[in-house]
Amino acid sequence: MLAARTAPDPDVLVGRDLRPAREHRVRTGDGIGLHVAEYGDPDAPLTIVLAHGWTLSGRLWERVVAPLARTARVLVYDHRAHGRSDRAPADACSLAQLGSDLGTVIDALAPTGDLVLVGHSMGGMTIMHLAEQRPQLVRDRVRGVALVSTSAGELADLDLGLPRPAAAALRRLGRPGVAALGRLERVLEAGRTPPEMWLLLRALNFGPGAPARLVDDMAAVAGRTPLGVVATFYEALLAHAGTAGLRVLAEVPGVIVVGDVDRLTPPAHAQRLSEALPSARLVVVPGAGHMVLTERPAVVADAVLDLLPHPSRLLAAPA
Repeated sequence: MLAARTAPDPDVLVGRDLRPAREHRVRTGDGIGLHVAEYGDPDAPLTIVLAHGWTLSGRLWERVVAPLARTARVLVYDHRAHGRSDRAPADACSLAQLGSDLGTVIDALAPTGDLVLVGHSMGGMTIMHLAEQRPQLVRDRVRGVALVSTSAGELADLDLGLPRPAAAALRRLGRPGVAALGRLERVLEAGRTPPEMWLLLRALNFGPGAPARLVDDMAAVAGRTPLGVVATFYEALLAHAGTAGLRVLAEVPGVIVVGDVDRLTPPAHAQRLSEALPSARLVVVPGAGHMVLTERPAVVADAVLDLLPHPSRLLAAPA
């Protein structure tokens, strides 16, 4: 951990002062308030919507947003029970509901005009569920989709790169273990991330040599997600099946981005997405893990800009 914290980090000050031009509160059909940050020109003809991953928040998109906001309107929202959005009861926390929430954000803040949808991890799965629920919206208005470090399903079979016995134990104990954390939420006190947990987060989510700052940022965001929410959405992730949505998204220009050392949604999952989306470009990022959006923000931003239906791709910020 000392080695990680004392390694050079030349980009420590890059992209850390981004502030939204406007902030919104969008109310869902079941009364949950979703926090949405808006960047860029409000009159731009195209809106890019960014959806974040499990236990995280829209804050971690900030180094991707800057280059996108130079050429499009950008909406970054927090899923229900994450970030600055309202907490929801466990029975209202499913990926199908997240798909509906994304549709609500679009209806409220981008009811007309072209769209590009970008999802990291659980956010990518959210886009698949929106496509299943509202195929006509996708066909009529979505001009591109970027699926970053995500999967169409079969997440219960992940081995996280562990040896076979350890992987088998993980699959057997993972579900009850996370459920137990949820039940302990009220008796566990939030505090500083223990070194062991910090190192585990780094190993599971980042490539070798990732700056400590990136792990700290993720740990700070994830640490504010209640354990009950973590447990509830873990169950939702295991139940995820995105095949029906992918059939709709196959009609849309796309890009699939994955780090080549991603343990949570490995390159094999990205390859299966690529097979389901033959018109989508597959970008495998050397040395990056599941948090490729913070490790290689310029690569992710450029992949999104390549989807825009007009020649407005700009040079992304330094990675």
